[in-house]
Amino acid sequence: MEPLDPIVETLAAHAVSFVVIGNYGAQLHGAEVHTADADVAYQRSEENHRRLAAALGEIDARIIRSETFTIPLPTDQPGIFEERDFWRLRTAHGDVDLIFEPLGGGYDHLLPNAVRVMVGRYPVLVASIDDIIRSKELADRAKDHQSLPALRRFRDQQQRSQADSSGLGFDL
Repeated sequence: MEPLDPIVETLAAHAVSFVVIGNYGAQLHGAEVHTADADVAYQRSEENHRRLAAALGEIDARIIRSETFTIPLPTDQPGIFEERDFWRLRTAHGDVDLIFEPLGGGYDHLLPNAVRVMVGRYPVLVASIDDIIRSKELADRAKDHQSLPALRRFRDQQQRSQADSSGLGFDL
């Protein structure tokens, strides 16, 4: 089990509508990239906010104000998820970023290309590797530039493997 797995397992156990994105999403695909947190795009709805608040309460989520200072997340007020589009949280299992509208498209945009991956006992939706790459390209941050070459190699390797297994590959 990966250190961040309990975060998404808890979200899945509470039937939260979400898609894992970022380097953690790439790791769930099998890419060898580093991450310090889980990034999650979530669906914005009253019912989903209730499930999200319950899940985050279970894993003791706190709002990160600085690397050394956090404040309690008011999980008894699920309407707070309407107030902001981005939440940096520290949980009992590690950090998670909740993002309503990540660059490249939010939950509804990611859903059609997302794949199901088992995390523990739960199927979890993970953004396609192409959507993860596109989001990192649009973010244009130094840390994204560091992981993009590995993500592109991983994607290209996956595409070659699929072509070979479908009989479309060529032997030279």
